[in-house]
Amino acid sequence: METILTVCAIVVTLAFVALVVQAILTLQQVRHTAQAVEYLALNADGKLTALDPVIGAVKSVTGAVSSGWFKIAQSVYGLFARD
Repeated sequence: METILTVCAIVVTLAFVALVVQAILTLQQVRHTAQAVEYLALNADGKLTALDPVIGAVKSVTGAVSSGWFKIAQSVYGLFARD
């Protein structure tokens, strides 16, 4: 019985050590990812302002789509669509 308890204690200890090693590796990867995200956030500000004309164009297209002619097209489609 004592041998079984010793083997179980060794197995539990090895499992705990493996868990600790995996947790350390995971935390290191989380740290590297956080550093990369911080670098991206610091450097993205200048690059995002270059996209302002594109964002303005997308807003104008979405405004045109949600305007009257699109609603009329939906109404015409609704007349011919079968439910």
